[in-house]
Amino acid sequence: MLKSKVIVVLFLCSFFNFVPLFNSGSVYSQFEPHPELDWFSIETPHFFVLYHSGTERTASTIAKIAEEVYGPITALYKYEPDKKISFVVNDVSDIANGATDYYGNRIEIFASALDYDLRGTHNWLRNVITHEFTHAIQIQASLRYTQNMPAIYLQWLNYEQERRPDVLYGYPNVIVSYPLSGVGVPAWFAEGTAQYQRQQLSYDYWDANRDMILRSYILDGNLLSWEEMGQFSSITSLKAESIYNLGFGLTRYIAATYGEDKLRTISNSLGDFTNFSMDAAMKDALGKDGKQVYLEWKAFLEKDYAERMRGVKETEVKGEIIEKLGFANYYPQFSPDGSKIAYLSNQDYDYGTTGLFLYDVAAKKSKLVTAPVSTNYNWSPDGKKIIFAKRNSPPTIHGAVVYDLYEYELSTEKETRLTENLRAYSPSYSRDGKFVCFVVNKDGTMNLQYADANGKNNDPLTAFNNGEQVFNPKFSPDGKSIIFDYAFEESRKIVSVDIATGALTNVLGQPGVDYRTAVFSKDGADLFYACNITGIFNIYKYNFDTKETTQLTNVTGGAFMPSVDGKGNLAYSQYTSTGYKIAELKNYKAYSLSEIKNYDKPPRLIEKYSENYDKNAPENNYNWDSLKAFNDKNVAKYEKKEYRSTFTPLFIVPLLRFDNYTKDGNFLDAIKPGLYFFSSETMGRYSIFGGAAINRKGERDIFAQFEYTNGMPVFDKFFTRKLGFDPKFTFAGYNVSRSSTGQLLAGADTLNVPITYDLLSFDAGMKWKMINVNHDFRFLYTFSKYAYKLDAFGLASGVSVRSSSENYFLASNFSFGYNYSYELPGKNSDINPIGRKIDIQYDYESSRLNPEIIVNDDGTTTTLYENRRLHKLQAELSQSVSLFGTHSLGLKLKGATIFGPQVEDFYNFYASGLPGMKGYPFYAIGGGRMATANLTYRIPVLTKIDTRISPFYLDKLYFSIYGDFGNAWDEKDTKLSDFKKDIGGELRLQAFSWYVFPTSVFLNAAYGLDQFTKRFQGEDVTYGKEWRVYFGMLFGFDF
Repeated sequence: MLKSKVIVVLFLCSFFNFVPLFNSGSVYSQFEPHPELDWFSIETPHFFVLYHSGTERTASTIAKIAEEVYGPITALYKYEPDKKISFVVNDVSDIANGATDYYGNRIEIFASALDYDLRGTHNWLRNVITHEFTHAIQIQASLRYTQNMPAIYLQWLNYEQERRPDVLYGYPNVIVSYPLSGVGVPAWFAEGTAQYQRQQLSYDYWDANRDMILRSYILDGNLLSWEEMGQFSSITSLKAESIYNLGFGLTRYIAATYGEDKLRTISNSLGDFTNFSMDAAMKDALGKDGKQVYLEWKAFLEKDYAERMRGVKETEVKGEIIEKLGFANYYPQFSPDGSKIAYLSNQDYDYGTTGLFLYDVAAKKSKLVTAPVSTNYNWSPDGKKIIFAKRNSPPTIHGAVVYDLYEYELSTEKETRLTENLRAYSPSYSRDGKFVCFVVNKDGTMNLQYADANGKNNDPLTAFNNGEQVFNPKFSPDGKSIIFDYAFEESRKIVSVDIATGALTNVLGQPGVDYRTAVFSKDGADLFYACNITGIFNIYKYNFDTKETTQLTNVTGGAFMPSVDGKGNLAYSQYTSTGYKIAELKNYKAYSLSEIKNYDKPPRLIEKYSENYDKNAPENNYNWDSLKAFNDKNVAKYEKKEYRSTFTPLFIVPLLRFDNYTKDGNFLDAIKPGLYFFSSETMGRYSIFGGAAINRKGERDIFAQFEYTNGMPVFDKFFTRKLGFDPKFTFAGYNVSRSSTGQLLAGADTLNVPITYDLLSFDAGMKWKMINVNHDFRFLYTFSKYAYKLDAFGLASGVSVRSSSENYFLASNFSFGYNYSYELPGKNSDINPIGRKIDIQYDYESSRLNPEIIVNDDGTTTTLYENRRLHKLQAELSQSVSLFGTHSLGLKLKGATIFGPQVEDFYNFYASGLPGMKGYPFYAIGGGRMATANLTYRIPVLTKIDTRISPFYLDKLYFSIYGDFGNAWDEKDTKLSDFKKDIGGELRLQAFSWYVFPTSVFLNAAYGLDQFTKRFQGEDVTYGKEWRVYFGMLFGFDF
């Protein structure tokens, strides 16, 4: 009998195990199933409406509106979807939003009405339904490929030149995955057309808020560039709204100047295979490229606004800015003694989340009181407390965030929660301090409630139930009534409710004019409020006795949210091109309306399409009068059914990969065509995702994943609803094959034998959240079977060895893990994240490893196994902090161990390569124990590149320097002097492709400071004292 050994590959790197090479789109993941709720459905001729208990009114209204706008919107673009579109109603959070999955024919609608200071007030459901449905139609009309094929992927994987003789090929050092997108609609056009809708409908129009934003940019000379408008890059709340706003303005200009039909023509041109940009599509449709039209529009605006603003500038009245930092400075309120002004501000935060600040009028200094604070708030009459609202943070395990009331005591700095999941906000004290009033939200309808000052014994004051919107309640000085902003069809008016009887009285209001944020004078004789009657929001005073209205400000931007101190001073929020600021106007003067020269406001709608349209054109053959004079109160109930799952289409994404792992570097062998596929249940209850790629040698990469996210499949009422246990289950299978040559040792001879490796694994696991959305727990079972197949060969002795197939690794692994992740939201978090991550994982692995083959005298083979029972522990901590506003310093600690005595290299942890110490190849530093530390300092190089090289938009560039200290070893065979060190640098370029795909490019170079030699299979291999380079183009930097 002849004993021989085949050196079997022990390390095989699979493309789907280490990096996100695929992006199905961010909207696709927004639909959450919420298994803790009961779900129902309504079906209409063109739509499904899926809704949970408690949202029946919203669902019925959506069904009515959707059918009414279906014809007008599809007629404009001459496109109809081939399947019904599903609306999913969400009312678990106090968030107003909508999202369209234009590939999956589904739209999510949040029932809560929009209350956003950068937007005017419109009928929420009329506006958002038409907006999101327009997205679906306009973008589907713009697709390059079929709706079932979102993109074609080009990928390139290159690998380290492996030195170890026992490793088939090295770890990747180049990773590129790039989509040839099926959609290329710039953000400004997508949002512009969704707001334009149909002019005859007038559900959205050019209101005073939109005009304010665009006008301010033009007057201050800082309009977003043509390139910036294309995508939501380096986004802040103000920039995002500006893209919406400017997109609406430019879309209106195109329709008014070139014709409304050009919106359809441009959409169709975007679907042309030869058009890589909006410039080319507009050139085809208008005869001018996009940049030319943008500059033409800008020149028109500069001239137009100069004319419209002449009178305002001649009689301008404005206060002094006392808070200019931040773009979200809201609701200034004098303290009862007038010595301080409280206000909300986002300061240097990139989004609209605000904190409560106090400004000392005499010292002219501000300080932060508490954060976050949202919506309007109020001083207690004695000035010792402030009552306010905020949403829970972080979100619950189901992602819910709702408003509740809190009271802050200024002397003790103590915050007390007053309500629990009441969805209450915008609170105000009565003048005697004994009671509070506030707004509550449910099923898209807002109402007023009245309670004791501690939040107890609350009673409803209004009983609206048709989607009415209520804002900013304030007690009258005598405590008998409450004034508030009210809106339903459009705009706001000031309404009063009698506390004793519930009777409503209109105080101020007229069609098409917005009155808001009214406050009483101390004696109750006057009412101060903001109004846009001239086309620009300004502060006015109304006297109850004389019925006289006077004007206090005449600004070029906008003046909102007044507060007076009883001494002739006015504080208010003033809009500029950089957002809302806090202003103080001392010794204000009340001007008669005739003393102030007004703004020549632009038309809300394009008249030739809203009124004087061609009534014989097929796209205009609708009863517009009926559609404009809608009645969405007391909508008839539709037949409802218990929801049964429906699904998005099965999406196919062709793939062409250059996978260059072959040692001989054969170009044709590296080409791997393939595809991805994915689909989801409409609400995200289940989903499938898979892919396959194969080269001409038959080497394949195959995977398939199934995810079940609908809570516990058994006893769900107990686990999901009572215990709040809402796990997600995953099942997956992976298969990889590679062809190579194995070395057979036969006596003194070494034979090269053709060998094929076949790796197969199956996963079954679940993950769940506890505490809140930031804490994830997971369990995973993995079965692995790695096999090789030997071709027939002959020994020097003349013995023929038949072909054979053997398993060389069989394992069952049980894994338990915990992950904590928090990232501070910011416009640069995509390239320079700030936050903390913790990951801990324990594994128990029972395995059988076959390290050698026995070749018998008769030519048969015998397999010998080593049995292992391994306990493993891995942990990682990442912490990054902000420095100087835009810099960051990050620390990452990693550790791992296999408990017990040393085992085969097959089980090693690796500290080096692309995921670790980049100064050394991946397989250079390995062992049963591992510890590494990385320190990275990252700085911006270019924060606003703002350059388009179609299909790319280049956004920003960062550079980092880093150092690593670490080692991997077996048992106790190490000391601190054995730890390796490296240094390196990385350039990160954040870009966008096709306007919609984030494109993250990195170039990394690292130098190993230590040189060392290790012995593998009788060969010495030396590492260190060399530069190593890595490159990638992916959808993010975190992999």
